[in-house]
Amino acid sequence: MAYEFDLDELNDNLDSFELKCPNNANLIEKLEELCKVFRKNSDDLCDELISIMNNEHKTNVDMGILAKLEEKFESAAQRMASTPRTAKKPARVPLSERSGFILSGGPGDEEKAPQINPTTFIKLEGHFLDFSPFPNSPANEKFLRRSDPCHVINSLRGKKFQERGLKGSSKNDEKVTIISKQPNIHYGGDKSSMVIEAKSKRMSEIAYSLQKSFEEIADWGNPLIPSVDLVYTYGQVVYDETRENGKFGEHSAALMINDEDGTMVRLDLSNVTDDITLFPGQIVAVRGTNETGEELKVDRIFSPLALPVRPVETDVTKDIWFACGPYTAMDNCGYEHLCELLDKVVLEKPDVLILTGPFVDRNNSFLSKPSFTITYENLLEDLLVKIKEKLINTKTEVIIQPNAARDLCVPSVFPSPPFQIKCRKLDSIKKEIQFVPDPCILRIGQAGVEIAVTSSEPIQGLSNTEFHKSANQENSDRIARLSSHLLTQQILYPLEPTEIPASMGDILEVCQLSSTPHIVFAPTKLAPSAKNVNGSVFINSSTLAKGPTGNYVKMSINLQGGELAPGETIADYSNIQILKI
Repeated sequence: MAYEFDLDELNDNLDSFELKCPNNANLIEKLEELCKVFRKNSDDLCDELISIMNNEHKTNVDMGILAKLEEKFESAAQRMASTPRTAKKPARVPLSERSGFILSGGPGDEEKAPQINPTTFIKLEGHFLDFSPFPNSPANEKFLRRSDPCHVINSLRGKKFQERGLKGSSKNDEKVTIISKQPNIHYGGDKSSMVIEAKSKRMSEIAYSLQKSFEEIADWGNPLIPSVDLVYTYGQVVYDETRENGKFGEHSAALMINDEDGTMVRLDLSNVTDDITLFPGQIVAVRGTNETGEELKVDRIFSPLALPVRPVETDVTKDIWFACGPYTAMDNCGYEHLCELLDKVVLEKPDVLILTGPFVDRNNSFLSKPSFTITYENLLEDLLVKIKEKLINTKTEVIIQPNAARDLCVPSVFPSPPFQIKCRKLDSIKKEIQFVPDPCILRIGQAGVEIAVTSSEPIQGLSNTEFHKSANQENSDRIARLSSHLLTQQILYPLEPTEIPASMGDILEVCQLSSTPHIVFAPTKLAPSAKNVNGSVFINSSTLAKGPTGNYVKMSINLQGGELAPGETIADYSNIQILKI
């Protein structure tokens, strides 16, 4: 998770030097590859890019610049390989014996954060000081001096959206409820028999839907029997490590078929003429021949279709706001970004506010400093108290979801249960907060809008892993394609294996979709976006605290006509804005 590319963060840094990296799919894919191969983050890339671009007298990043950047990194890696390493002093983990969910590593282990210069220490003041759960934190000077607050960086306005009547028609009884299954609170190792049974059931269900969608698939055959005849089979795409040591791709894909032994058959995709999109964990059907019994020569791949969207039977007029952590800078604990957001909530009074983790971020270097003197649990409890106090006189429904990969106050296991908070002071404040698991599906009212929320970054994981081959690849919408996998695979985390420890049994139960959600909030480090995908609107806000600024989402839904007409989506009746804080 640490060595990932963030286009917005890079451009924020390049902007000071009047340089820019265009939002180009090929450039972004190459930059992501450089981050993973050379273990760099956006800050590391920025310094080197500035140097190269100044030497080349260029203001925009292009493939030539990236070729020189790759050459420079390769040269540095070769020098490092011949240089003896010195032992690295482990980061201090304060009060770890009283912070029960630090399963591995600690703050600052995964992501390099800027160091605080003691000579420029600025104290928190005013309402930021009143809000901060740790008043001894330094202030974030860059946030105080940020430019373009409230600037709309991305938007999507439906053709039938109307401002008129937005507030007047909302119903007080349209409360937000969880309709998805809850993960286990206590994590334990999966029983192999249960995982096999759950996998087999899921593959069988998708195989049935594939046969309904594609009439030519009359029956399934055994792809392991040598034959010159075409055979149709289905299974889960896996990485064949025996054929290629490196990245998953066209020449390292295999299919795990649906039998008790989890038998794999190698795939030869050289005869496929259509577009190819594959990733580990994907369930597909294929057609091909296996003349030798060793390899299935595929000429066609069948992917399942997205499930239908449930009809909306009620008049829905809602303002929904969304933000994703971290909520404070990587080198302080002032939570100025969150304070600013809540001030706006108090002023504009949205119906629903969804906040996803991390709240106490394991990548925050300030939490490992000697000056940080409280436990992580106390920090979280104090932060939640501040949130409740800030919103006590509002009717805004507040939804809180953890991030298992980075939150220090939940087990680092996916799917993640809700925060388990036992705090008398928190209970004494008469403001309801709903704690939800990751992932979850929420519904407004009895038969209203359904919202899927996950902070597990499935789209980022797919971006890092997916193999895609197309004659029109440069002109395709990569983010929309990555997002569509959640819907066509009918699960909120289709990638396997996961990037953090996971319960496969829980994933196959909790993440499963029974219909296509109307809205999917799936934040990631990729460029912020709002896209209409297969009848659902996918929204990526990126993070609220990102360098000197950050982003959040304001979404207004005005569906006064009742049930959606055929072919219409919630996006047609919505106005979505992604703004800088």
